[in-house]
Amino acid sequence: MHIVVSREDYFAAARTVLAEDGVSGLKIGTLCKALNVTSGSFYGYFGSLQGFIDEFLADWEAEQVARIRRQGTVDGDIRAQMQSLKALAEGLPHEAEAALRGWAHINKAVEAVQERLDARRKTMLVEHFTPLVGPERAHALAVAGMAMLIGVQQWRRPAVQGDFDMLFAEFERLLEAEEARRGRVRDLECNKDYVTDVRGGAGTDDVTEDRR
Repeated sequence: MHIVVSREDYFAAARTVLAEDGVSGLKIGTLCKALNVTSGSFYGYFGSLQGFIDEFLADWEAEQVARIRRQGTVDGDIRAQMQSLKALAEGLPHEAEAALRGWAHINKAVEAVQERLDARRKTMLVEHFTPLVGPERAHALAVAGMAMLIGVQQWRRPAVQGDFDMLFAEFERLLEAEEARRGRVRDLECNKDYVTDVRGGAGTDDVTEDRR
């Protein structure tokens, strides 16, 4: 029976191969076997393995950028922000991305794609955190968030969701503590301004009374 597959089928097969076998398993024969097709189908679409890799990387980047855009910036409290970020993290193909990160060390094209994606993710985190903790602190927390993501991906395969849940909970507590600290600072500044206004008013009254 003749089996018809699409470019997207090849890309999906490649993600599975990367997740299970790493970049060393990304071969024409492996992909064709996974899809139960002949190599003629592969060459008809991509022309060569390098042609496939170029298209696969473009598809990978487009898919991950679309994930980031769908997530967007969430209005609301810390809990709503963290739930949004958890949903994004849970949807990532962590094992395939871990393989791509390793591949990036020896392939400039892969490195460029991953760097662009990580830069977009970091920007998204800054946008999430800035309303809660201010721009300077948001940048530091975004770096910590990226380190958390990459660290879990590289630590073990498959990535364990429980590890992400634990780290997200800790991150949420950190954000809550920072938000509370900023609230205390605002309260102190308001009290200081109030005291200054009261004292300034009292001084004016005294001056007025003396003139009488």
